[in-house]
Amino acid sequence: MDDGGPPLTRRELVAGAGITGASSLAGCTERLWSQAENNGPKQVSLSIKTVPADDDVVAAKILSQLRENFRAAGIDATHEPVAEADLYRDVLLQENYDVFVLRHSGLDEYDAVRGLLHSRFVSERGWQNPFNYSDVTADEHLETQRRTDESKRTETLRELFEYLETTAPYTVVAYPYQFGGSRRSLDVSRPPRRLVDYVDIMSREGNDWVDDRPLEVGVYGEGLTQRLNPIVVDRNRIEGLLELLYDPLVRRLDDEIVPWLADSIDWDETERLEAEVRLRDGLLWHDGTDLDAEDVAFTIEFLTDTSQGEVDSGVPAPRYRGRVTLVDDVTVVDTRTVRFSFGDTVRPVATRVFTVPVLPEHVWDDRSTVVADRRTEALVTDNEGPIGSGLFSFEESTADTEIVLDSFDDHVFRRTTADRPDLFENFSQFDGIRFQIAPNPGAMIETLVDGEIDVTVGDVPTDQADTIRAASDVSAITGRTDAFYMIGYNVQHPQLSNPHFRRILSRLIDREHTVTEFFDGMAEPATTYSSLFGFPDEDLEYEESPSTVVFPGTDGELSIPRVRSLFADVGYRYENDQLLE
Repeated sequence: MDDGGPPLTRRELVAGAGITGASSLAGCTERLWSQAENNGPKQVSLSIKTVPADDDVVAAKILSQLRENFRAAGIDATHEPVAEADLYRDVLLQENYDVFVLRHSGLDEYDAVRGLLHSRFVSERGWQNPFNYSDVTADEHLETQRRTDESKRTETLRELFEYLETTAPYTVVAYPYQFGGSRRSLDVSRPPRRLVDYVDIMSREGNDWVDDRPLEVGVYGEGLTQRLNPIVVDRNRIEGLLELLYDPLVRRLDDEIVPWLADSIDWDETERLEAEVRLRDGLLWHDGTDLDAEDVAFTIEFLTDTSQGEVDSGVPAPRYRGRVTLVDDVTVVDTRTVRFSFGDTVRPVATRVFTVPVLPEHVWDDRSTVVADRRTEALVTDNEGPIGSGLFSFEESTADTEIVLDSFDDHVFRRTTADRPDLFENFSQFDGIRFQIAPNPGAMIETLVDGEIDVTVGDVPTDQADTIRAASDVSAITGRTDAFYMIGYNVQHPQLSNPHFRRILSRLIDREHTVTEFFDGMAEPATTYSSLFGFPDEDLEYEESPSTVVFPGTDGELSIPRVRSLFADVGYRYENDQLLE
């Protein structure tokens, strides 16, 4: 592929920007009229947002490198560090940004990219198209992949990612390894991040020295005890905590779908796809109330519209929006059976909806009151004292100090007679979990070295890794996750509405150099078409590599002549070393 597409005139550039939507085109037109009447061409200006270095040093370093490379390319680039909660609000709720650098927790299935990019989600909140990206061709690929069988779907996905590479609505930099530490006498394979990791730690035979005490987990950050709402996206949280409290119908463990609250799923593909889900017998909520089919149907309907009909267009829960749109209808058959209708969606995609956390109707039914525009009580509540059906129940929390979870003895998987996954053999050798919250990574590591905690959760910055490696009674542990660092572009910005411009910006970060310098080698750079959009696996084969991973420079240092040539090829010009609009 070429560097940036064929040369274009300024008029062609504005016309080409039309594929990103009418709103963007209107912005370009007004801008050009304004320039014609008042001022000459101005320097291209972009603001980049991310969290402060204290919250995520890697994101801050990526931003710093990106900002310097933007400036070297002639762009008036500024940066704006904002607290994590504010960044999520600006990006996911208010779309108040030009460019952002953010760590994404990962995508569970290829269909997840539909929620990120499909134009039907452009006016919604959360991770529903926060880029304002609207492209008919991409929409067609995103729709087709959910309707085709496995062999044809692979080809559709390959075409989708190749097309997205040419339009660059966002781009992934790298996939970090997770690094942490554990008590040396504790048999831990990797830092806990998901429920399965906690179960694994608490089931190891080598831990049989443990008496009846909670697993002591170290974590750092602010506000981690303030928000235990499982359906919102705007606040930071402890990784895996809500999975411990809330159960779904099924869980995805590695590449396997494992029934959880569901006892069985019977599929009917004779006409339109349907599934009948049979719940396990004897399911209970943490407050002792029966969990039944009404709760399951309520959850799907409530996530679809948390106002329960009070707002004409509905107020969907943003966190699981893409998944619940897979469901055409959900019906209660009896107290333990629910029937789902999916229309023309294929089974691997439809299964995603069974991974949403099931909510107790008797708790959440009263949270449908509309409290503001597109907000209901369900979307603003902190959900103090959460009631779930997970392996652990909420016991207590102390502001910014600790969260204590009790073992939920009535959970079906705590019965040795139950038909439960193999991972529960020897579960559990601990009595509950206590999260000890430190203000920063250094303080968390200190509690590990002092023997006050068993294991760390969350990322230990690479510049503090040596402290863990040097400690005598501590083991360094690493693991791979689906998380990735991404750069997002708000296509409502006049220049960012141009896909040729975005493609060049995507190249202004040296991924290999970033992994070496910022991750201390503990990450994988995004170098393939699918990995540029959140899927690091190699399931999709390509004949060539994407051009947007080719950095116009060496060892992180930009080649000014090369980058100027890239911008000139798509119709931009320079004056006094400034890239002009």
